Amino acid sequence: MARLRRAIEEHNRLYYDEAAPIISDEEYDRLLRRLGELEAEYPDLRAAGSPTGHVGERPTGKFETVVHSVAMLSLDNTYSPDDLLEFDARTRKLLRVDRLDYVAEFKLDGVAVTLAYRGGAFERGATRGDGRAGDDITANLRTIRSIPRRLAGGAVDVEVRGEVYLRHADLEEMNERQRAVGGRLFANPRNAAAGSLKLLDPAEVKERPLRFTAYQIVAPGALGIATQIEALGRLRAFGFRADERVKRLRGIEAVIDRCREMQEERHALPFGTDGVVVKVNDLALYDRLGATSKSPRWGIAYKFPAERKTSVIRKIVLQVGRTGAVTPVAEVDPVHLAGTIVRRATLHNEEEVRRLDARVGDHVWIEKSGEIIPRILSVEVAKRTGSEKPFRFPASCPACAEPLQRAADEVVIRCENPACGAQVRARIVHYASRNAMDIEGLGIKVVDQLADEGLVAEISDLYRLRREDLAELDRFGDKSAENLVRAIEGSKPRPLDRFLFALGIRHVGRTTARQLALRFGSLEATREASEEALAAIDAVGPVIARSARQFFGGAQGRRLIDSLLAAGVRPAPIEKSAASGSPLRGKKVVLTGTLSSLSREEARERIETAGGKVLSSISKKTDLLVAGEAAGSKKEKAEELGIRVIGEEELLVMLGEGA
Repeated sequence: MARLRRAIEEHNRLYYDEAAPIISDEEYDRLLRRLGELEAEYPDLRAAGSPTGHVGERPTGKFETVVHSVAMLSLDNTYSPDDLLEFDARTRKLLRVDRLDYVAEFKLDGVAVTLAYRGGAFERGATRGDGRAGDDITANLRTIRSIPRRLAGGAVDVEVRGEVYLRHADLEEMNERQRAVGGRLFANPRNAAAGSLKLLDPAEVKERPLRFTAYQIVAPGALGIATQIEALGRLRAFGFRADERVKRLRGIEAVIDRCREMQEERHALPFGTDGVVVKVNDLALYDRLGATSKSPRWGIAYKFPAERKTSVIRKIVLQVGRTGAVTPVAEVDPVHLAGTIVRRATLHNEEEVRRLDARVGDHVWIEKSGEIIPRILSVEVAKRTGSEKPFRFPASCPACAEPLQRAADEVVIRCENPACGAQVRARIVHYASRNAMDIEGLGIKVVDQLADEGLVAEISDLYRLRREDLAELDRFGDKSAENLVRAIEGSKPRPLDRFLFALGIRHVGRTTARQLALRFGSLEATREASEEALAAIDAVGPVIARSARQFFGGAQGRRLIDSLLAAGVRPAPIEKSAASGSPLRGKKVVLTGTLSSLSREEARERIETAGGKVLSSISKKTDLLVAGEAAGSKKEKAEELGIRVIGEEELLVMLGEGA
C-alpha cells in the first residue's frame, strides 16, 4: 500500500509541479481507485494526508489563502457508457426515483476558480487548491475581460464558479512570443492557463489571452433558481460566458447519446476539452445526494477515450534529463492529435522498447490524451517489410560517452556523470524555470547558445555573465543583454522553497521543497538535516528523505550549493521571526483596498517579517484591518465587529518605515 501511495504522489508531483505527466488520466484513476479499495480493506494502514482524501494541489503559499465557503470538490471520472449507467442506477437508488433528468456540458481543459460578488461587484477570486482552501488570485482574475467587474441585472451577492482557459489559437500566439525571446514553450492550454494565474504580477497576466466560462452558481436557491439549465441562463444574464448548447436530457440513455455526439463535435471547438460533465438537472436534489470527501454525488465527468492515430517511426533518439535519466523518444511523421501536431512520442525506457519491439520504419499507433505526453501504444507488425531497423540501447551516454547505469530497483537507465553536458544544460533550464528561480528570458535556446559559446558550464556561471559578453551573441543586443543580466541578478534573494526546488534534487518537487523550507527555516538547517528528520515531515517519506540526504551530503550537491552562495545567491526564509518589540507581533491582520507604496504581496511579507499573520477574511479573531484606497465591504464589516482599522501611513509606522 505504501508503494502504491508513493507512486500516486510521484504522479501528482509530475502533474502539478513538473507539468509532465507520464500516465493517462484513466491509468491514474485506476491507481487511485486501487488505493481507495486497499484503505477501505485495511483502514489502520491508511496514512494521514493520503492522496485519496484531497483534491488537486494545496495552496501554493505565494498568495493569501482563501477558505472556500462551500468545498470545491472534483467530479469522479468515468470512461465508458457502462460506467454512466452505473452512475445513474446509483443516483436513482439514493433518491428512490425511477428516472432523472440530466444536462451534459463540455468539460473545459483549464483551471477551476471561484468568484465572489458582493452587491453585484467582483470582490474576490480564488483557485480550487485542495478543495477546502485555495489561493487568492483576485488581482490576476481582474485582468480577464470575460470576468465582469460588475454583474448585469442587479446588486446581488453571489458566488460563481467556472474555468479559466485558453483557445488553441491563443496558445499558438503565446508560444510564438515565447520562441521570440527564447522562453519555455507551453505544452498545452491548461499548463499555460495554470502558469499564468500563478504569476505574481497582474500586468504580466493581463498580457495573456485568458478567458473564463462560468458553469455553477453556489447556493442557487437563494436566487430562486431551480435547475442547472436555469443557472446557466442566469449566468449569461449576469454577463458571463456559459454553455449555450445545454439542453434537458430525459434519462441516462439520452445522456449516452449526447456524449457520443459531443465526442464528434469537440474537434470543431476552438478550445480544449477532454470530456463531458454530466449533472443532475434538478438543483434541489443536490443536498439530498451529498458528497464524498473528494467528489459530489450529483455529477460525474465522462472522459473521452484517448485519441489514437497511426504514424511511422523515422528515428529513435535518446534524451538525457537533468537527473541523468536517459529516455528513448521516437521521431515520427507529423500527425494531428488532441489539438496539437505530434512529431515526437516517448518510448519511456529500455523495457518498453523491448516490449513493443519498436523499430525505425515501423508503423505505430500513437496515443495522446489531455495532458499526457504522446506515447507509442503499439506496433503494426503486419505492415513490416523487412527494412525496419531494431533499436538497441547504447552502453554509453549519447551526450558525454560515459557508461550508462541502471539501479537494481529502477527501470530507468541513467548517466551518472554530473559533468554530462546534456544534464548540465537541463539543470540550468530547470533552475531558471518559472516555478524555480524564475529568470525571465533564460529558456532552452538561450542556455544552448550560452553553453555552445563556452559562457556557462555550470549553474553558478550564470551569475558571472556580463552584459558585454551577451551583447555580442546572435539574437542579443544591448537591451536584451541588460534585461537578462538584471533578471539573473534579481534571482539571488528568491525564497528558500524556490531555491530548493531549483537545485533539482531527485524526487523533490515544489510542494516538498516548500515543506522543507517551512520545517527547517534556513538553507543551512535544511542541508544539515538528518535523514530521520527529513522523513518525519508530512509528504516526504523515506524515499524522498534518502534522496535529499544523499544530495546535501554528496560532493556534487555540496559543491553546487557552495558555488551558488559564493556567487551571491542568498535564499530568503519563507518564515521569519519577528523582532520582539514589533507592534505587529502576534497580530492577525487583514488587507483591503489598494496601497500606494506597497504591493499586496510586499505588504504581506513585511507584516509577516514583523511577526504578524495576514488573513484573507474578516472574523472576530482579526486584530487589525489595513484599509487602502477603494476599501470595500471588509472595512464595513471590521467597523461592525469593532476591529481596529488603520491606513497605509500607520502601517508603515508600525513596520518602522514611516515618520
